[in-house]
Amino acid sequence: MNDVLKTYIEKYTDLELGMRELINRPGNSLCAQCSCICCDAVMCVEGIKSPFLKLVHQQADEYDEQKGFLSDTGCTLKKGRPSVCYEYFCDNHFYFQPDELHAEVLRIIGALLYHATRNAKGDTPLDEIMTEEELDHLDFERLEKQMQESLQALEIIRTFYRTGHMSDESHQALKRIRIAEEFQAEG
Repeated sequence: MNDVLKTYIEKYTDLELGMRELINRPGNSLCAQCSCICCDAVMCVEGIKSPFLKLVHQQADEYDEQKGFLSDTGCTLKKGRPSVCYEYFCDNHFYFQPDELHAEVLRIIGALLYHATRNAKGDTPLDEIMTEEELDHLDFERLEKQMQESLQALEIIRTFYRTGHMSDESHQALKRIRIAEEFQAEG
């Protein structure tokens, strides 16, 4: 693994952990109360097939053919989860948002990993590149720009949740974040 990829993985990990912090912030206990579990071992397959995600989570030996990375208490991956694990929110998540801006911010939080990794090679996202050798030969200049936009958005959202306010400039910065097509109409 080259140094550029190693640095990118460190930033990716910081982004993912920051997203989880925002998604799981105090008062957001919908998932803990839900009886309709949306996690499925089928989704875990991406985490084991993707060389990039395997480099991030470094838990390939814990993958189970039946359960994936799921345990009785939830996902065992602390980092390197497939992006769908962050992009999907059930209708209740949007229903209980105080207003449309909060719902929009939630969609953007879920899209930060997708945005940071999209178009890694042509139209292919980083987590869908299927050989480790290809990972060393990507356009990291583009990926770095997208990562910086995602990290900037993460900070904007942290400030928004802390203060309850968002400037027009911050709102415009969030509009740069691309949401995967299958998740654009949800909510």
